[in-house]
Amino acid sequence: MALPKSSAATLTWAERENHFGVLLASMQPEDDTGAIVPGCTVQLEIKRPRVVERCLYEFGLFQLEHGVRRRVYQLNVSPANKRSHNGLDGPVYGPHEHIGERVSPVTDPTIVCGRPDVAFEFFCRRISLRFSGHFNAPL
Repeated sequence: MALPKSSAATLTWAERENHFGVLLASMQPEDDTGAIVPGCTVQLEIKRPRVVERCLYEFGLFQLEHGVRRRVYQLNVSPANKRSHNGLDGPVYGPHEHIGERVSPVTDPTIVCGRPDVAFEFFCRRISLRFSGHFNAPL
């Protein structure tokens, strides 16, 4: 997560085949030499809601280890009053992040529905990704 990464990708969003209204984009970040970080992928998922206030954004950093895709970090954005995660420590409502196996609420007041670009900027800061490409928000 802390390894500096960069990407100049122009994100292309496509419908997820098995979920109507869910859009996906992905990219492979590069290291400071411009080489793709081996086994590292960023996957972005946005559910296109009928009502903006019922959003769901999932932005994740994944690492392939010994053939197994492991989540390193994931930001989930949903309405503040919606139960968005059930864990051993009880439910979490609204935006939260997964750092490895740990889940924590996100209390930044700018991380809300209707602002996927702001959530993406937050995500990039959390995973040390310098993004100079085009996000092309599909909403």
